[in-house]
Amino acid sequence: MIVFLLGTPGCGKSEFYRRLTKRFKEEGMYDEFPRVDDFPKLWNIFMEDEKSGKWERCRKTDDGGYKVTDPTVWDDILKEVNKDILELKSKASENSIIFIEFSRPNYVHSITNNFSEEILKDSIAVYMDVPFEVCWERNVRRHEKALDAGSDDHLVSREEMEETYGSDDKGDLEEKLPFPVVFIYPDSPDPDDFTKLEEGIEKTIKVLKGEEAK
Repeated sequence: MIVFLLGTPGCGKSEFYRRLTKRFKEEGMYDEFPRVDDFPKLWNIFMEDEKSGKWERCRKTDDGGYKVTDPTVWDDILKEVNKDILELKSKASENSIIFIEFSRPNYVHSITNNFSEEILKDSIAVYMDVPFEVCWERNVRRHEKALDAGSDDHLVSREEMEETYGSDDKGDLEEKLPFPVVFIYPDSPDPDDFTKLEEGIEKTIKVLKGEEAK
């Protein structure tokens, strides 16, 4: 089984993953949950362009982040993720569940055009529907916390957040994706409030068990 974790950077995908896999352990549903995030591949592109100085696929922004300038980057990265998932799937035990985590403005295109049928036929999606400004605040706070801890961290620039992630095709997901979609909505504008994640976990578990239809 495969779970696509979708939503704007800072929406809480990683926190959802931590809480959901904790429930899996408690209930004995799965005992292996590898996760593939497309960000390390994107970060490598940023670093390659910065090292070369040619800036062929991205550029730096005034706030210290980066902005993708070559739109083919987005699909190219997901095609690489698809290969990673197929390899993981070929080695996974029957009691494992694989997570794919990424953000895009065009999820239907990104999923149906870049992932193989072998993956799509065995998947569900969880979409984190969190207000843009909450995501932005979490993004900034995460970046600042990492810098304070002395780690190398990447800020998703405000320009990238607005132009790439300011709106998406969430309204088409249920109709146009070939698998069930679970939507999680916040009940508070507080960036530290993850109350609704527990409700989303319950919905996700029901879908995985086949107890809730698309």
